[in-house]
Amino acid sequence: MKEISRSAIVLYCLPLFAVGLFTTMLNNYLIYFYQPTAASGLPILITQGYVFAGMLTVIGLIKALGHVIDAVSDPVVAALSDKSGHRDGRRIPFLRRYAVPFALCALLIFCSPFDAPLLNDLWLAVFIWGYYIFYTLYMVPHSALLPELVRDEGLLVDSYTYHSLFFVVGSMLGYATPAIVALIKKTGASPAAAWRLTFLAFALVGAALLFVPAFAIREKDYVSSVRPTAPLTASLKHAFSNRHFRLVTLGQLFEGTGMSFFQACIMYYITELMDIPEEQSILVMATSIVGSLALYPAVNRWSKQSGKKIPMIVGCVVFAAAEFIICFVDVFPRGMATAVAFALFVSLPFAVLNILPGSMMADVIRYDTVKTGVNQEGTFAAAKSFVTKLGTSIATMIVPSLVVVGAAAGQGVGRQGLLLTAIVGGAFTLASVAVYAMYNEKEVRSAIRGTGEGAAK
Repeated sequence: MKEISRSAIVLYCLPLFAVGLFTTMLNNYLIYFYQPTAASGLPILITQGYVFAGMLTVIGLIKALGHVIDAVSDPVVAALSDKSGHRDGRRIPFLRRYAVPFALCALLIFCSPFDAPLLNDLWLAVFIWGYYIFYTLYMVPHSALLPELVRDEGLLVDSYTYHSLFFVVGSMLGYATPAIVALIKKTGASPAAAWRLTFLAFALVGAALLFVPAFAIREKDYVSSVRPTAPLTASLKHAFSNRHFRLVTLGQLFEGTGMSFFQACIMYYITELMDIPEEQSILVMATSIVGSLALYPAVNRWSKQSGKKIPMIVGCVVFAAAEFIICFVDVFPRGMATAVAFALFVSLPFAVLNILPGSMMADVIRYDTVKTGVNQEGTFAAAKSFVTKLGTSIATMIVPSLVVVGAAAGQGVGRQGLLLTAIVGGAFTLASVAVYAMYNEKEVRSAIRGTGEGAAK
């Protein structure tokens, strides 16, 4: 098998720019778009308020069910990919087939066309659920292929750095949405039209990038895999029998849930709690992104010297502190200076949590391959994704319900509710610290390097 070049790795990681765009659209702006504040000028498109069990909103319920669908489909897609006998490889054909529907659903989520809220509820459900299905069909094979393509440990860390870099730069463009929307509104477009035109541009760019590795990478030049023969249930049971896998997955469940709370509410934190105008929110978001990018080389070197465990713990501690600080926003002076200082504070955890979780999981997957001699990258990635996405679905379901706590009559957002989201998100992030502390990274790294003994328990 050929050794993959850095330029080929860069091409392979380009779709993460699109994923960063799409993820920002859904995580940062979906609730803001469909549960709008009066100042946003956005129309009421879907059913508002609690609609189920006296505590769940339409958008929260739909998005939470989308994450469940996504999670349940992950192992199925992983098994199909792991056992694929396609002449072009096990992973690349999935990328070619599902790039367009993935990008199209990301756009159509925001294009509900009806005057009747109930019909728009249905539209939203169809395309959010479609988005998560096609995300799985594209991203599970894509994620599974990277540990197969890259066999050198140092280069693997670099690969996940590129992976994260493209995701963050795509997210940065996504964070520019309010500024782009403001420019479009100045042409006379309505707020809803301005948001949709912005997302149309994002979808076109994203679709083009999703196709790059599908045709630029010849999978069989780099990968010679032993396909698993065990049924899906047996493969999943094997994955969860690995203690290292269980700990890393649980840690990423808690850390990812805390991040989900933060991302879903970031626009509210900036505009409602910090009193920053919507069109200026890009300055705050850009500060955190630029700050994190500046720290990427340091985090990369740090993880190569000490491993991933210590940086992950430090990143989670700092991020939990940032979420708790939000609860004391009234103690600090209002204005851009405070918001920018906060953005710089979260730069370190953003850098760590963008680069290292994928690399840490790749170590665990390679450890299993060393011990068993069978390539089950897709199944491990899907099993981890299944657990973490269920956690994200819980966060997605809870956040819209929390943000309405204390809201004035006719409003969908309350200050008390926003503070509650910060407390809950911080608590989840702290829980991840306790779990990561139990992870035996030394055993995993030793086995990968050929000096470890014993199998995972």
